[in-house]
Amino acid sequence: MKAWLQSKGLWQITSRNERKSLEAAKNAPSTVQEANYKVCMDWDNKDDQAYGTILLRVNPSVATVATSATTARDVWTAFHTAFSTTGPSAIFTEFKNAISKKISMADPTLDIMEMNENFQCLMAATIVIAEVMQAMILLNVMPKEYDGVAQTTQTTLQTTEQSKLTFNYI
Repeated sequence: MKAWLQSKGLWQITSRNERKSLEAAKNAPSTVQEANYKVCMDWDNKDDQAYGTILLRVNPSVATVATSATTARDVWTAFHTAFSTTGPSAIFTEFKNAISKKISMADPTLDIMEMNENFQCLMAATIVIAEVMQAMILLNVMPKEYDGVAQTTQTTLQTTEQSKLTFNYI
């Protein structure tokens, strides 16, 4: 949306970098007042354009977030406030993906990287799973084909200090 507004010359209005003059100087000559009025009207028209464009480009269910907004900046702020934090549903999805990941024999590295990414997303949402638990989850989802490695894993678990047992160590 931001890029589209920028392409239409409306982002400065939405971001409030371009400000309108609120009122003409009371003692200014009429020509200055007229010029100021034109600047205000131009700004108001661009704000209306940006406001309408944003609301027409989003799903109606999303638009309801900004029902009390009166300017393009207000709409943008309402959307940012509503959608800039990770909700419980997305957090649960990341958690579920992390703990139920199936590590393939074909390309285990890719699967392990995806699992690590799930843990990083959880951390970004302030859901911290201890490093040792991440390591154990990874060990738990290893394929049966790695049973030979299981003996090495058991030895590793018995001989490694808990503080050193991390996702990256495994």
